[in-house]
Amino acid sequence: MRISDIGEFGLIDRIDKGCVNDPSAVAQGIGDDAAVLTVSPGRKLLVCSDMLVEDVHFIRGVAPWTHVGYKAVAVNLSDIAAMGGEPKNCVVSIALPPWATVDSVDGIYEGMKHLLAKHGVNLVGGDTVESSLFAIDVTMLGEADEEEIKYRNGARPGDVIMVTGDLGASAAGLHLLKSELDRKAWNADSIPGIEEPVGPKDHRTAVLRAHFLPVPRMKESWILARLGTGLVTAMIDVSDGLASEVGHICDESGTGAWIDSTRVPISESCRAVAGEARVDPLKWALFGGEDYELLFTVSRGCVGDVEEAFEAVGLSKVTAIGEVTEASLGRWIVMPDGERMELAPGGYAHFTEGSR
Repeated sequence: MRISDIGEFGLIDRIDKGCVNDPSAVAQGIGDDAAVLTVSPGRKLLVCSDMLVEDVHFIRGVAPWTHVGYKAVAVNLSDIAAMGGEPKNCVVSIALPPWATVDSVDGIYEGMKHLLAKHGVNLVGGDTVESSLFAIDVTMLGEADEEEIKYRNGARPGDVIMVTGDLGASAAGLHLLKSELDRKAWNADSIPGIEEPVGPKDHRTAVLRAHFLPVPRMKESWILARLGTGLVTAMIDVSDGLASEVGHICDESGTGAWIDSTRVPISESCRAVAGEARVDPLKWALFGGEDYELLFTVSRGCVGDVEEAFEAVGLSKVTAIGEVTEASLGRWIVMPDGERMELAPGGYAHFTEGSR
């Protein structure tokens, strides 16, 4: 069925079902000129926006539509997590080319609603337009207590640099897709489903899931935001690669940093795929991006507090990987043989030649 068969308002009627997960926050959702939302007293509003564009962020026919929708929401949830906030509501605008089908749009919103429901976030409006390319723009609205908001500019010399989870798996998944697309090995039916389990040795499926279905670290963010004033001094999510994100914190905080390469957490699956590809997995961890883990700095002597807080509630692992220094000392990564190498950004950047 084509979009033209049901029209714009028929499409909106389909989208409207299952959008509100927390009715207490919504006075008016989809259906009027603007959403009307209830904002909690004594809280700050957080707003972020990310766009996914066909052939830039996803390849039609390879990425399942559910996964495209899921990821469009996940990257925005991760931005709210990076600020220590709680996501509440979102609006979604979607540009549809003439070939788009009702099934493709249904799939996108199914993926979005799956993740939004997990976090109790309402979809309260947006826009639909015709376009030559498929594009999805999500604006996420979140809240946080003022004293719990985490910025990039609070790191201080002597702070310890920490990161949640593992790095590099998304880049490993992208490598599989790029290398095997040339042999036309992939299509949407061969990609793991949203709820499909991954076996302990199914490394290829694990890295594909990491690429298509990143897990925004909302629970980790919630714990970090509440560990006490001054304990977590700066935070950012790893969207452009570890090297770039360390650089962003240093730029905003006016500091330097060093990273211990042997401490950078890399999953067994990422290492396995890197071995097959004859690539150093550290390269993917430093420069691959789209891991959506949280990179943060904590006051010296507080690493144990973070580890205990995570362990107490069964959260994903957290690793101390380096230290913040004076700006004059620069930014370095210490290799396994002890050699120091400059830690220069190398992740994806729009409008530059050679990006990915």
